[in-house]
Amino acid sequence: MRIAARLTFFVLLTVIVFGSLLSERRLGFTVGDWDKIAHFGGWFALAFLAALGWPRWRGLALVGLPLVGLALEVAQTMTPARQFSWLDALTNAAGIGIAVSVSAVLTRWFDR
Repeated sequence: MRIAARLTFFVLLTVIVFGSLLSERRLGFTVGDWDKIAHFGGWFALAFLAALGWPRWRGLALVGLPLVGLALEVAQTMTPARQFSWLDALTNAAGIGIAVSVSAVLTRWFDR
């Protein structure tokens, strides 16, 4: 289970990095009004996979993944079709925080 979570984590991280830095025209689709849901869901899934794949490092995911999200927001300022958004960074962090919390509760519950 941990190996599958780790592999899926890296695949999703790659998708998020490319999706964050490529223009919607190059991606071939637009997120539109679903932007914040996509941010929350993508980073929730990434953090949940990190917590499953590396349960002892859950705290690192809680601190490190928001920094990665913030770095991607900064990197977007260097692309012609993207811009920095504090609201996106906060939405990413909310997804990460909730995912890590849910994973901690589920881990305790299943360990009983």
